[in-house]
Amino acid sequence: MIYEKNAIIPASMCDATTKLSVISIFQLVEDAVTDLMADLHIDGITAMREYGAMWVFVKNAIHILRRPEWREMYIIRSYISSFSAVKLLIDTEILSGTDRSPLARSRLELCALDLNTGNIRKASTVGITPDTQCFQTEEGPEFSRFPKKESEIIDKVRVLSTNIDYCSHTNNIEYVRFILNTYSVKDLAENEIDKIEIHYGMQTFENDILSIGKYSEDDYDFFSVNSERGTAVECKIDFKR
Repeated sequence: MIYEKNAIIPASMCDATTKLSVISIFQLVEDAVTDLMADLHIDGITAMREYGAMWVFVKNAIHILRRPEWREMYIIRSYISSFSAVKLLIDTEILSGTDRSPLARSRLELCALDLNTGNIRKASTVGITPDTQCFQTEEGPEFSRFPKKESEIIDKVRVLSTNIDYCSHTNNIEYVRFILNTYSVKDLAENEIDKIEIHYGMQTFENDILSIGKYSEDDYDFFSVNSERGTAVECKIDFKR
C-alpha cells in the first residue's frame, strides 16, 4: 500500500525563515513511515507487543528540493520500496499540494532488533512476508559512503528526558537537532541544505554525554556523534551551491 496524506504547513513546523524547517522534514518523514507501518500492522508498538522486537533506523537520506512556506499545502506519500532478509527500505515523498511537484524525498533503511538479546531479527519474524507489496520509486536519494576523516569536537550535549522515545533510547530526530544546533540562525538562513544523510550506529540513553565532532569540505560538513561507548551517529550535510 501507499500511505498518502494532505495537510498545511503549520507555524510550529517552521524555522526563523517561516519555511518548513529541516527538523520538521525529518518529523514528517518519521510520522509518515510510522503511520504506513501501522496501517500494515508492522509498526514499532506491534513489533514490541506481538514479536518481542523493535524497529530501529539504520540510515536516512533526505534530498531537499524546496522548503515550503508557512500555510502552504503539501502532500506526503510513503511506501515500502524494497526489503531483504533483515532490512526494510521505505521511501517518502513530500509534494506540493498545488501541482504535486517534489519538495523533498527520503529513503529510510530500518531493521528489527530482538528486545531480549539486542540481535538483529529477520524481517520475516516481525510481520514482513514474501508478498509484502513494494513500489519502485522513480527517483530517490542513494546512500553514500562517508569520508573517514578525523573531526574536531565542537560541542557536547547531555541526553535529557524529552530526547527519549518509547523505545527508551534517544529519538532519531534528536541527533539531527543536536547537529543542526551547532549552526547559527544566520548560518542556516544563508546556506540552504541540499541533502542530509544520517547513519545510526548505536543507541544512546538518558543522561549520556554526547560529543559532536565536525569535519568540513567546501561543499559539505561531516559530523560524528559519540558517546563513551562509541559512535552513535554519523551525518553528512551537503549545501546548495
